Amino acid sequence: MNISFLLLKDFRNYRHLELRLEPGVTLFFGRNASGKTNLLEACYYLSSLSSVRAERDHDLCRWGAQEFSVGCRVDHKETSKTIKIRVVVEPSLRRKVTVEDVTVRKSDLIRVLPAVYFSPDDLYMIKRSSASRRRFLDSLLGRIDPEYGRRLSRYQDALTRRNNVLKKIRTDPSWRKTLESLDGILVESGSMVIARRLRAMGDLRKEVSETYAFIAERPCDVAYSSSIGVGGGGDEPGVESISRTFHERLLASREEEMARGITLSGPHRDDIVLTLGGKEVRYFGSQGEQRSAALALKIAESKMLEAVFGRKPVLLLDDVLSELDEERRKKVLSLWDFGHQILITSTDPIEGLSPKLAEFRVQGGTAEPYRGGA
Repeated sequence: MNISFLLLKDFRNYRHLELRLEPGVTLFFGRNASGKTNLLEACYYLSSLSSVRAERDHDLCRWGAQEFSVGCRVDHKETSKTIKIRVVVEPSLRRKVTVEDVTVRKSDLIRVLPAVYFSPDDLYMIKRSSASRRRFLDSLLGRIDPEYGRRLSRYQDALTRRNNVLKKIRTDPSWRKTLESLDGILVESGSMVIARRLRAMGDLRKEVSETYAFIAERPCDVAYSSSIGVGGGGDEPGVESISRTFHERLLASREEEMARGITLSGPHRDDIVLTLGGKEVRYFGSQGEQRSAALALKIAESKMLEAVFGRKPVLLLDDVLSELDEERRKKVLSLWDFGHQILITSTDPIEGLSPKLAEFRVQGGTAEPYRGGA
């Protein structure tokens, strides 16, 4: 599968841009702030209807414009499909999303164009706080299973309200009854979130282990670390079992939570732990091992999307290669041999990148084919 045509109109710094793309590896290079990342962001938006950098669609619209459009043609085997997204941001936000001129939902886009976005920040995902690894898992599961996203949103809303109540209880004990009712919502939605995460861990463990061995030629393990003490091994617990354990944990920690004004247990405190030889990569791994583990997670994400949607995701690598040593560069780029289209950004042309490479120089709101030295 590959994007063969890309159209941007009033998107970020592009007034109007049409690009024809080939399978294999495509490099977009140019100075910082020239618009390289915007091209990859547009591709990801066409896959997910969300931005990797902007919280609001308004921020994607070219300065002074009231609407923007992005579109592409996706070739898969013997078929082609066209995705078009038109977004009006002023005076109020309106979106029109179509595939082959038929209106579709957000969740339909990834079935046509699965994509994985990889930035330098992802290379530091392993050494950073658990929140970064939870975001990775939540993003993956939200695209595979839209219901997961709704359950997670319900949990996060209940968590915010519960934390507010915990703070109020310190000065007004009458809020205890409200806390009890919120506990029910928190446990119900949170247990479903945890159960779905645990169900995904079998596939994630397999893909990460195989991918890390491909990158670094040694095994790596990944496990789910639960703040309520479930899923540590053996049979996968059901929602009812998780709910009982979660509720018991809330009751046991209630006094401490009221004293501190925060919820101390739940999926918002859980983590994904990667180990090498029984030692956590986050604490004991070298920088190279940590980056290999981050790469393994992102490539595992691609494999899991492919397993669900039956298409090899487009890999969007935003200035990642400059952060990797030569051996890891080769491992990542070798994925095009397995059928992935790879779109890369860099500040400069990269010598010896791939035998099947197309290059575009990006500057001034344009992207022109580059043949080297021109």
